[in-house]
Order: sequence, then structure tokens, then C-alpha cells
Amino acid sequence: MRALLRPLSTHTVFSPIETIVTVFVLATLAYFHILSGIKHSSFFESTQPPALRPAYARLTDGEWVAVTQHDWAEAWKHPGDGLDALELQQLVFALDDKAHTATSLDASAVAQHLVSELPSLSGKVYPSICHYPGSNLSSVACFTTVSEPGVSPVLTLSFKPGAREDWIGALKQAKNLIVDGVKYEVDTGKRQESIGEMKSSKWVAYALSALVLRFWELTKKADSLDILVVLTGYILMHVTFMRLFLSSRALGSNFWLSTGIFSSAIVSFLFTLPLCRSLDIPLDPIALTEALPFLVCTVGFDKPLRLARAVMAHPQMIKPQEDGRMKAAGEVVLEALDRVGNMILRDYALEIAVLLVGVNSHVGGLKEFCAVAAVALAMDCLMTFTLYTAVLTVMVEVRRIKKVREMTRSRSSSITAVTANGTAVRGALSRSSSKTNLASSPEPKNLRERVSASVIGVKGSLLKEDNPRMQEVENPMARLKLLLIASFLTLHILNFCTTLTPATTNARHQRHPLRSAQEVVPPPRVDITSPAIASVLANLAVSEQAQTGQPIELVVKVAPPVYVKATPTVVPTSRPTNAGTGEVIEKFMSSWSSLVGDPVVSKWIVALLAVSVALNGYLLKGIAAGSGLAAMRAVRTQGVRFRSRARSFRIAPEPEEKEEEHHAPAPVMIMASAAPAVALPEPVPVKEPEVASVTQPQPPSSVLSRPLNLETIDRKLQERLPIRSPAPVEPRTPETPDMDAPQMEVRSLAECVDIFENGPRPVSVALQLLNDEEVILLAQTGKIAPYALEKLLGDLDRAVKIRRALISRASRTKTLETSLIPMKDYDYSRVMGACCENVIGYMPLPLGIAGPLKIDGLMYPIPMATAEGTLVASTSRGCKALNAGGGVTTVLTYDGMTRGPAIDFPSIVRAAEAKAWIESEEGYAIIKEAFESTSRFARLQKIKCAMAGRTLFVRFATRTGDAMGMNMISKATEKALEVLGHEFPEMVVLCLSGNYCTDKKPAAINWIEGRGKSIVAEAVIPGKIVKSVLKTTVESLCNVNTKKNLVGSAMAGSIGGFNAHAANILTAVFLATGQDPAQNVESSNCMTLMEPTNNGEDLLMTVSMPCIEVGTVGGGTILAPQQAVLDMLGVRGAHPTNPGQNAQQLARIIAAAVMAGELSLLSALAAGHLVRAHLAHNRSQLNTPMPSRPQTPGPEETSHQVPPVPPVAASEAKPYVVEAK
Repeated sequence: MRALLRPLSTHTVFSPIETIVTVFVLATLAYFHILSGIKHSSFFESTQPPALRPAYARLTDGEWVAVTQHDWAEAWKHPGDGLDALELQQLVFALDDKAHTATSLDASAVAQHLVSELPSLSGKVYPSICHYPGSNLSSVACFTTVSEPGVSPVLTLSFKPGAREDWIGALKQAKNLIVDGVKYEVDTGKRQESIGEMKSSKWVAYALSALVLRFWELTKKADSLDILVVLTGYILMHVTFMRLFLSSRALGSNFWLSTGIFSSAIVSFLFTLPLCRSLDIPLDPIALTEALPFLVCTVGFDKPLRLARAVMAHPQMIKPQEDGRMKAAGEVVLEALDRVGNMILRDYALEIAVLLVGVNSHVGGLKEFCAVAAVALAMDCLMTFTLYTAVLTVMVEVRRIKKVREMTRSRSSSITAVTANGTAVRGALSRSSSKTNLASSPEPKNLRERVSASVIGVKGSLLKEDNPRMQEVENPMARLKLLLIASFLTLHILNFCTTLTPATTNARHQRHPLRSAQEVVPPPRVDITSPAIASVLANLAVSEQAQTGQPIELVVKVAPPVYVKATPTVVPTSRPTNAGTGEVIEKFMSSWSSLVGDPVVSKWIVALLAVSVALNGYLLKGIAAGSGLAAMRAVRTQGVRFRSRARSFRIAPEPEEKEEEHHAPAPVMIMASAAPAVALPEPVPVKEPEVASVTQPQPPSSVLSRPLNLETIDRKLQERLPIRSPAPVEPRTPETPDMDAPQMEVRSLAECVDIFENGPRPVSVALQLLNDEEVILLAQTGKIAPYALEKLLGDLDRAVKIRRALISRASRTKTLETSLIPMKDYDYSRVMGACCENVIGYMPLPLGIAGPLKIDGLMYPIPMATAEGTLVASTSRGCKALNAGGGVTTVLTYDGMTRGPAIDFPSIVRAAEAKAWIESEEGYAIIKEAFESTSRFARLQKIKCAMAGRTLFVRFATRTGDAMGMNMISKATEKALEVLGHEFPEMVVLCLSGNYCTDKKPAAINWIEGRGKSIVAEAVIPGKIVKSVLKTTVESLCNVNTKKNLVGSAMAGSIGGFNAHAANILTAVFLATGQDPAQNVESSNCMTLMEPTNNGEDLLMTVSMPCIEVGTVGGGTILAPQQAVLDMLGVRGAHPTNPGQNAQQLARIIAAAVMAGELSLLSALAAGHLVRAHLAHNRSQLNTPMPSRPQTPGPEETSHQVPPVPPVAASEAKPYVVEAK
């Protein structure tokens, strides 16, 4: 091992980035070599027939009947008795594809030229060799037909038997003919494009289709036992992949270790195929497809996994050495190779030796498979000791970096600290002592065990080991693989010698070769039933009968058509001059290919590629080392390195840092490791030598350094900066104009007032003559009201900009004018008079999508505008769980918006009489008629009255269509009160809304009676989904829901608050869809119920929300972004046929989304994941201010200094408080 591969491994582990890049570049070249081999392989040669065969027909009793070639030959050799023979030849003329002309082609001229001026090869003209209908006299015209002019006219010529070939040969020899300005060129037959000539991805599709077709042909002829064996092999191959993934997870890597091993195997396979080609090992794609699963099982992944276990179990994998330094990752991998490398190499040699026996067996199929498998194993061995060791080195570095980052984020849980009294405290991430057993030295073996292990190896050790530790290390899959290889060889030999099945592999291979001559389908004949041929034969029969006057018999040979390409010699004027995009790209690629093929240029390209690889490797190495070393040095002076050759230097403290000497030393901290905790002595102050006296670097000290004071470092870096803080941006004001912008002339107030009052009308035209600063001056002096800027200016964007400047300059901070509040690119015409006043911009909110969620059988995305982290993710998790149970079912139990005015009467008697009149049929009908007369959508449903002294409260409830309906019901309520005033003139309407509605306030009447849309949603979540997705149990969920949502809310005296956080989801959807966010107070009234079902296996969940106040018409739904969200849900605007259905559907979506959020949060509470999720997703590092660099620094000219704040002791530091919902 040391003599063969260790020097190679030594180079790769200390240059891992360069090794990985180089190997992948070579693998890419091998991949292109494989593609070139596939492209020029004879396996994909075309098997289609080259051309058509002649057809033979006989005219008997006026009908043409197909006959054989023998019948035609007999008629030719023995004419007479009314039997005649002839040959027909069709010439098909076609316009050239490159000829850009839409005119049709007339073949009359070229037909006349051919039959009169073109002699045959023997010098005979056409009239002497043609066929004359009814006789052989030249007085009768030859049988010749020409089709009508068109895109592809056809000329049919008749010949005496044997004369056609002579004349066609002369036509093909003539090649080009020019008749009447048209060039005719005989097409000698297009050679089918081979796969090597195909361009782009055409050949890839052709190769895949050919492979599938050949595989399907062999599958139809294969035995059932063979198909079962191949299927079993593919199943075992996927089991091998699954075992690799599970083994990697057992080693603590969910993705990268298995990916590295799999990549190493793929690279070795890419190198194997060109090597087999150079060794003249036959490679058949079909055979490779059948043998691929057995090849994967033969190579396996147990040896890379064994090396990975040795590396991960190394005592210095994460633990520092005795001197406090980390051992280089390359040395860790090399020591693991020294421990298990000999066994891995011996296993490779043993497997290759067994396969070489199969190579020398001379069994068809087995020999080739064993040869390919042996080469694959050799390449896999080479990649394991080169590429895979480099990957392991990088993984060790990455794992150390992750460990250090965990320590810097949470030192109390990942380090071992020594307190002041000398006691050691182990961190939460310290490994148990049982892990150290893997790194412990094995027990000594006796002589028999050493000899057996050296000669036979692990896989050949079939004897039972007495040492339980060796039995623990021994992998039973190694023995099983060796037995499988031996069984494979034995079965193939027996299959060659005996008949285990009706057709052995060797017999089937000889009987059904891949491309046998017997399987070649002969070319088809000319179809005499086609319209072109049938019409010619019919004309021939008519001509013969017309000449003889009696039925005759003819035997005709119909030759395959000859294609002639016609190209007009006159260039059309409308010919395009610009080449298409595809042609330009093809020319560019062709020129680039020729450039790369140049021997000088190609060498320069390779040299530049090598320089690029080296530079990228160096940069990547620096990035990897920088990210790891910087984090490690934050904890200790020594860092993680690829090569531990650098010495450590002690840096003398800065002289100005004297105040640090008066503070008590911080506790010494070391990295967590698998070693047992020991009590370290108190740190002794070490006197640092002077900088001038240091002549050479000092050896590393064994005294552990104290943790770095980040605040001190930040303060020192800030003092060394040439500019201590960025200059504050002063807002633009009349006193401090913007120096970057061009200075504009501001006229006096009197001139501005004169233009404003006496200028052209309307006022907006006069204000266009004033610049922004002059309009601001008029507003500041009271000539223009700031709220009327849009009306006066007529330019909404300019009005917003000027109002922004006015408010900013009148404020104390004067920052609004130059703030980050966006103002541009917004349609303010939708806002004015509808949504907002005194507009200075708009406030963007993050918009996320949860789900999709299946609601009443349809999938809906859940739009949520929120600034709370984890809310969308949590709701998505709830949607996933609900979808797994079939989705959410919703019902609408009530739909009605309410308004409750307060009415005063002179006495309680008159108030009671009014109440009775309203509740009577007569009074209700009168009020209903007046109420519904104000809108075609307002439909009064009920009226509820209540008295408080002599004040009567009347609660109107009505349907409002697809609008939320507050304006609609207010208008209708005023009309109803007007009618009521006619009956009771003494009444006084105190207010239109007497809080008996109740709007935007928690109220029991809304919870009991309902307001808006009342929705009840139901879902069943399978128990396995509760465990796998929600990470809890049905019993725990039901218990938490009862104690929290029901008992806890009852203890707090809540009204409609029997839920976990319904307002969270509802408000986010409200903001995204343009609803009134203030109505979340009553709309979020919700009761969440959970109970076990299906014998306690599954979870039944319901959500009841009696007052969801939403609409899809009016309000914020007129804004373009909110309309786009409603469009996505399919509920924008009013429903065309059923008013109110869109708003009801939106309420159903909100209730289902609330159920998803409730389910996820309650599951997190039951499993204890809430705090961890918020810390992971709701603590943005970008938004955490730096303590040493304030965002708003004070001015430089401040005379007084802020006294330094003494450092806070660790015991007095206050941790973050995460508030659970």
C-alpha cells in the first residue's frame, strides 16, 4: 500500500481542490471520448432498406394483377400468343428546396427534350427503344405520359424489356440539363445520414431510440428466467444505492458523503469505458445495460464507507492535539489510510483476481463482463485512493468549520469550560465516551490470525473469528459479495456446459445474434396500387385496347421512380439576404470547431485551461482556509489548515489597551472533544517579550489563550479607519439645497402668488409654470392646502413628491424627503378618493405563498403578506399535512354584514313601541322595502333590537354580494331610519353605528350571531402524517389543544379567542388580498377543536370562524397588486352569475389557511419546536445591529465624550427572550 498508492494519496490529501478539479476535467474529456465512440459505433448503423424494389403486374381481362419477377421474365423471353412485356419508368421532378419561388413546375418541355435528344449509352434514341401500344411500328407514338404542372410533376416512359437500364444510365451520366431556364439534376439517391454525421442533439435521440428498440427486440426473444435475473439485478442495484445512503447517514452525513462516493464511482466508470476500448474489450450497449446492475453490485461502496468510518472515528477528527493545535485534515486522512488501506487494497486485489478467472473462462458474455468488471474495479481502486481521499479531506475541513461556527453561536452548549474554582463543565455537544471505543487500539492478534488476515483478507476470511471485536468490525456484506461473484462464475460455466433452460445463454447468443442476416427485412416493392402508378397502368390498358380493338395481355415491370431536382437559373428578386438565426449559430459552431481542431490553437487552449484550473484551485483553497481559519482563530490562536507547516506567533498586546489589565480574566475555553473532561489549572499571566527582541518565531505555547474581546477589536479597527463613520445625508431643504442637483432659480413669493392667482386657467396649467420649490413655497405660506395638491396640480406623482418635501421640512428630523420609503412606479389614481389621503408613498410588504392547499377538492395557493418569519413556512407545513388527508372541507353557515345604529326616544314606552313595530310583520316589510331600495345587492335578512333605557339599538343584517359591504349597509340603514322616523317623529338618531354591529372591536354578539361570512372547516389528518410531518402524536395534539385553546382561553375570559394564532394567518391573507386589516379583530374569532378518530389512529380537526369580513369588490381590492393576488385565487371582482360567491370562496380559503396554521403551530408546541424554529428563521443576521458601529453616529464636532461603559459580567448578561404564542 505504501509503495503503490500512498505517495499518490499524500499528494491528493494536501492538494484536495486541485485534485478534484483535475480529475473532473479528465472525466469530462473521457466523457467526450465516450460520446465520440458511441457516435461512431457500428451498433447504431442504420438497418433500414436502401431503396425500393421493382414491382411486376399483369393485365388480364382488363384488370392489373401483381405477379412475380419470374412471370415477367417468361413473358420477355417467350413473347407471343397475345402476351407482351414492357418496362415503365417514372421520372419525378421536384423543385429545389433552396429555390425561393412559388411558381409551379411544367415538365412538358423537359419531357420533349428527353424523348427526342437524349440517347442511351449504346447510342440509341428513345423512339427506337420505347414501347408502342398495340404494335411495334414506329408509326404509332410511344407510350409516354406527363402529369399536370405542379410542384412535383411526373413523367412516365415506357421501354422495351432490357432497354430501360441503358437509357437511365445515360440520364444519370448526363447529370445536369438546362431546358427553358430551368436546371435539372438527377438525384442518384440520398445516402442515409449516419449517426456520425448527425449534428446537435439529433444523434443522441437517435441513439436512445435505437438502444430501446434493440433492447425491446431482445426482450421479446429472451426467456422468462433471464428477464427475472436482470430484474433482480436492478432491484439489488437500487438496494445497494439505498444502503449507501443509510450508511452515510449513520456516519453523520445526510448528503455529501454519499454524493462523494457516488461521484467517485461515476468518474471511475467514465475512465473505465475508454480504457476498455483501448484494451480491445468489446463493449455492447445491450450487454452493458444487462450487466450494469451486476457491475454496480460487484464494485459496491463498502470500501469507501470503510475508509470514511476510519476517518470519522479518528481521535483528532475534531479534537485538538495535546499542544492545543488541530491536526491537519490531510494527516487525519493519511493515518486512516494507514489503518485500513491495506485491507481495502487486498480486497480489491482479491476481487480482481476472481474476475480474471472469469476472463480466462472463454465463455461468451462472461469473458467480456469479467474483463469490464476487472477494469472497473481497478479504476475504482485508483479513484478511492486519489479523488475520494481529496473529498474526505474537504469534508473534514467543512465539518471542523461547522463545529467552530456552532461553538461561536452557542458556546455554552458546545465547549468545555473551566470555572474559577477549577471544576470542569462538559458542553451539551460533547460526545459520549462510547464513541471513543472506535478509536481505541485493537487487541493484539496471535500468529494464526495475522497469517490468515495477511493471506486471505477480510473478504476471504470464511473461518469464524474468536475475537468478538473482529466479528464486530467484520462486514457480513463483504463475504456475501464474494460468494455472489463465485456463484455468478459458476452459473455461467454451468450454463455454457449444460442445458439448465430450454435455451442456454450461449445457444441463444448464437441463434439470435444482435444483427443477424435472417432478421434483415427485404426492401419493399413499388406500390402499383398508388394513384400515380394506377393511373399510368389504366392509361396503358386503354391505349393498348384502342390500338388492337381487342383485349390483350401485358406483363409490366414498374421500376422505382427516379427523382430529378429542378432549379430555376433566374434568381428571384425577393430572395432573402439575411441568414436565419439557426444558420448563423451553425456557422459559428463550425468555425469554432475548426479553430479548436487547429494543432497550435488547441495547445494554447489546453495551457490556458491548466492555468485557470490552478488559479481556481488556489482561490478555492484560500476561500476554504479563510472561512475555516477565521472562525477557528476566533476561539483559539491555531486554526484548521490543509497542511500543518506554519508556525504560530504570539502577538504582543497593543500598548494603548491598558484598561484591560484591571479586569478579571475570562474563563479559559477549549473545544469540545471525545476526551474525558479534566480540570485545568488557573491561567497564569505570561509576560510577553518585547517586539524588538524577537528575532525568530517562538514555538507554540501550551497555555491556552483567552477568548478574544470582539468589542475591543471593533473599537481598535474603528479608530484606525481614516473615516470613522459615513457622513450623514442631509435632507433637501430651502436652506440646504442639494449640491449634486442643478440649482434652479426660485422666484419671489409675490411672483409665485401672481402666477398662481392670475395665471392661465385651470389652476393646474398655472402651476405647471412653477417649479417644485416654488409650489412648496406657496404651500408653506398657506396659498395651497397640502391635502389638495392632487386636485390643483393634476399630476399625482408630482403632488406626492411635493407633499413629501413639505412634511419632511416641517418635521423635527427632516429625513422623509430622502428616506427609503418608495414613491415611484405606483398607480396613485386608484388610491385617490378611495384608499388613502395625504399620500407620501407606499409601504411594500414581503409576499409569500403557502401551500398549495386542497379546499373542497380544488388546490389553492395561500397568499400571505407578512413580516413575521416562520409564518409562511409553518402554514405550508400545515397545508402538507392537510393535503395528505384529502384536504379541507368547508361549509358556509351564514352570510350577512351588520350595522347597529343607536336611537333615542323621549321615554322607554315610545322606545318599546318602536321595537315592537320593527319586529312586527308590517313594520319589518316597510323597513325591508326601504332598505333594499338603495342597492340591487343589499338584501335584508333580519333585524335584532335591544333596549338600554330609552335608547333603542337596532342591528340590521344584510347580504352585500361580493363587497365587504360597510358602505352599502350604511347607506341602506340611513334609508331605513328615515322611514322609521316617519312612524316615530320624536325619535333622535344618535349615531349610525352604536357599537351594536359590532365593527373592529371584540364582541360576544359577533361570536354568537355572526358577522360577514360564517365558515366551518373540517379535515382528517392520518396518524402517520401526524408523526412523520408534524413530529408529534394525535394524543399530544388533542391534549395541547384542549388545555391551551379551550381551558386556557376560558381562564382568560376570552371572547372568540379559542385558537392558537388565527389572527396571524388571517391578517396576512387580508393584507395580500386588499381587505381591511383592522377587521381582523372580529374576523379572527375562531374556535379550533381536535379529537381522535378511527379508533384513535387519526386526527379530526375543525375550525369555526363565525365572522370573516371579506370582499372582492371595493376597498383595497381595487389596487393592482391586490387584484393580481385575487386573480391568482380566481376570485377577483364580482361573480358574473352568482353575486357573493367570490367573497364566500375567499372566506373559505381563509378558514382553511387558518386551519393549516393552527395545526402546524399546535404541533410545534406539542413537540417543543417553536422556540427553535423562531431562532432559526426569525432572527435575521442582516437586521441585527452591530454593537460597535451605531447606525446613527454622532457629529464629529461634539465636544463632550461619553464615558466608557464597563463590561457586563457573564452572570449578568440577559439572554434573548423568545415569546411563544
